[in-house]
Amino acid sequence: MGSFSVWHGAIVLLIVVLALLIPSLLGGGARGALVVKKFFHSATPREDGVYVEIVGRQSGLIAWLLALLKIDPTLEMRVRYTKVEYMVSNFSGFNRVVLPIESVATIFFGVSRPWVQAIIWLLLFLGGAWFAAELGSTPAVLGLIALGLLVAILVFVLNRQRTIGFTDVTGETYRLVLKRSVIEGREITEQTLDEISRIVLALVDEHKKPQRS
Repeated sequence: MGSFSVWHGAIVLLIVVLALLIPSLLGGGARGALVVKKFFHSATPREDGVYVEIVGRQSGLIAWLLALLKIDPTLEMRVRYTKVEYMVSNFSGFNRVVLPIESVATIFFGVSRPWVQAIIWLLLFLGGAWFAAELGSTPAVLGLIALGLLVAILVFVLNRQRTIGFTDVTGETYRLVLKRSVIEGREITEQTLDEISRIVLALVDEHKKPQRS
């Protein structure tokens, strides 16, 4: 049996990284995060009266395959002129909440950027590059550094999360945690979240205006 070379070490490192990273990128890394399956927002309603619609599915390749069969678990939020609809569905059924628009007390949104995760992955590869440098393999050093930078960028871009939700007058909270879909390529930006909040607040304010007799 030959000696354990730097290439053996690099191969082992790559296998471990891929085993950990692929589930993260395809669905498992951001717990509770959904990928955007369907999205619409406008200051004027579309034909069915919807101002805002967000449909998210569980992330991952299996969930995407189930979506093709139209049996995937989803979380949906729709805003109409008089009400807000929030529905969670899965294989066993669904739970739907319908609130009058004037029952919305607050709307919130935010962004979570995975800097720490990206840096950890980069440091892991840099550690492998240092090991390769100790063994005198320049190609392995350069390859691990390049791969580390690529993985860190992918982790930062694909695992960035955006949260949007609202609370009702009783204090109950309804939220969606969203991230970019690797497969569909859909993503909601920070600007879009701000626009959605303005639409909802405008509708709430409209219903709070005193009615003219």
